[in-house]
Amino acid sequence: MTVLLAGCGGGGDSGNGFVGTKPTGVTSLDLVLSASTIKNTDTAGVKATVRALDANRNTVADVPVTISVDANATVSAPEAKTGTDGTLVGTIGVGSDKTLRTITVTAKSGSLPPVTAKLEVVAGNSGEITASDLTLTLSSPTLANSGTQTVTATVIAVDANRNTIPNIPVTMSVDSNATIKVASAVTDADGKVTGAVGIGSDKANRVISITAKSGTLSRTVTLQVTGAQIKSTLLPPAVVISTPGKVQYKLTDVNGNPITGQSLTIQGPGALQATGTSDANGNYEYSYTAPNVAGDAVIRASALGVENQASLLVLPSDQGIEEVKTPVQSASVSANPSVVAINTTNTTNQAAIRALFLAASNAPIKNVRVRFDLDGDKQSIGGTFTAGSTIVYSDASGVATTAYVPGSRFSPTDGVVVRACWDYVDFAAGSCPHSVKTTLTVISESLSVTIGTNNLISADTSTLKYVNRYVVQVVDSSGLAAADVQVSASVDLLQYKKGFWELHPDTWVQVITATCDNEDVNRNGVSEVFSNGQAEDANASLNSPSGRPALDPRKADVALSFEGSSRTNTNGIVVVKIEYPQNVGSWDIANIVVAASGVAGTEGRANFVTVLPVPAEVVRKIDARPPFFESPYGLETSPTIQVSEPGNSRPPAVLCTNKN
Repeated sequence: MTVLLAGCGGGGDSGNGFVGTKPTGVTSLDLVLSASTIKNTDTAGVKATVRALDANRNTVADVPVTISVDANATVSAPEAKTGTDGTLVGTIGVGSDKTLRTITVTAKSGSLPPVTAKLEVVAGNSGEITASDLTLTLSSPTLANSGTQTVTATVIAVDANRNTIPNIPVTMSVDSNATIKVASAVTDADGKVTGAVGIGSDKANRVISITAKSGTLSRTVTLQVTGAQIKSTLLPPAVVISTPGKVQYKLTDVNGNPITGQSLTIQGPGALQATGTSDANGNYEYSYTAPNVAGDAVIRASALGVENQASLLVLPSDQGIEEVKTPVQSASVSANPSVVAINTTNTTNQAAIRALFLAASNAPIKNVRVRFDLDGDKQSIGGTFTAGSTIVYSDASGVATTAYVPGSRFSPTDGVVVRACWDYVDFAAGSCPHSVKTTLTVISESLSVTIGTNNLISADTSTLKYVNRYVVQVVDSSGLAAADVQVSASVDLLQYKKGFWELHPDTWVQVITATCDNEDVNRNGVSEVFSNGQAEDANASLNSPSGRPALDPRKADVALSFEGSSRTNTNGIVVVKIEYPQNVGSWDIANIVVAASGVAGTEGRANFVTVLPVPAEVVRKIDARPPFFESPYGLETSPTIQVSEPGNSRPPAVLCTNKN
């Protein structure tokens, strides 16, 4: 017999099992490792000691033994058989694979059962193994300042032969108020560490430095943040010498969203410098006095790492700007956002209005005159424009802007029409030579409430009552779900029925002998005789038999409750349910009324009228009487009378006079 030993590692089982009969006198093998873990930076290895044992646990010499390993580990053993002390020793190494893993060590001898031991590969200490070089790359050289996007920074550690090195420590850092989310503190199996770089809360255009370090190595790359813009509107774009004017500025990110609370530095006519801060809509208005010399004047504004230059024409007299000669091929106007909330005590809620004028080949047209209005405001919604009724001139990009500021009234969906009246020359207020329009919606806290059901009837936990659920939904005037709206609900029993269910060949069928209005005519829970002599207890049911109430139907026949919160969730809904004893099912007619607080308009209430529903499967079960087999209010037909409360405008109630 021969023994084969694995002297180096590679994937899988790196030793060959001994093939043959059980060694004479040997009944088992024993395998012990000198350590349960090995660092992935270890070069000495872990000792694996195998003992060959007889039935009395004595060691046996000169027994052929093989030691094998898996998981890309290595094993070496100087001897092929146990020595005079009955042991054989091998050395287990991690090999070239530095990943954290479990190595299984196996010892075999002939037909004896093999024995195994587990060896865990763990990370070595910092500095035990180091990279010869680091590479640091970015998935993109630029990062938009939307605040939602990130750029991936990837570090790769390599040795002197440019082989990647796993499981070595790498740190990554950023400056300039940026953020980075690092996936791991050590390189992965491919020798990589990645980090997601974001802009943080700073939307300024700037350069971010990303630095990666491992040991004494350090690498840095730069990332350019882009997207900050300063938009300016001169009101007016031409002024007479020494007269006042103003510039409206708006700070936006790459998506056109306002950037708030940012400082602007403005250099106006005569080299005067001023500072300001953008408001909740990213706006700032700068007022100036034109120089006393005619010509072009530049007003510069800087913020967020960008600069805006507004070119002001200073005129010696009120002669205006010359006519636009280039024909307009395309004119359009848009609102962002197209849904904006009302304002009650301030002007925080606004929509940016943008008119665009293009010539042939999409070339922008400068100095197109524009006035913005509400096209007659046919819905009487109101609101103002930050430019007022002043003419706005399109800039070098062909764009004329203002902002719409809603008032305190909401609108129907697309109920506000924004009109941009324009021409090639100045035109009088109130006229509209050419126009383009867009629509937007002004919303209040909520507008409309509705109630509905899936008509699924279930039993309660006691199995004595039926439960029917209803969904209440609240929306604003744009149809968007209105969250966190307080909903109230009530239930009223309008009528009750008398009769019974009779068995037909394949189902139970309801037979109604009388339909009677609720005897509690004024719904105060008290049986009364009114001043006109009419009694609410028209059927004289009080204590007939003993304990029977005077007023039918009984208010407690139906209980209403909220399932969960009574405030709408993020989808604008709450769930209400009614519960009622099974025997009153099908015999009461209920009106469920819901109301949403804060609804502006007439649609803040909704109702649902239903006969107390019963399960279809119970009606189809012909081998058992349904629990609602007979009306709890009686079986017989009944004459009726009309009863009304004096001074109450509601119609008379039609009350049954037979209590049976």
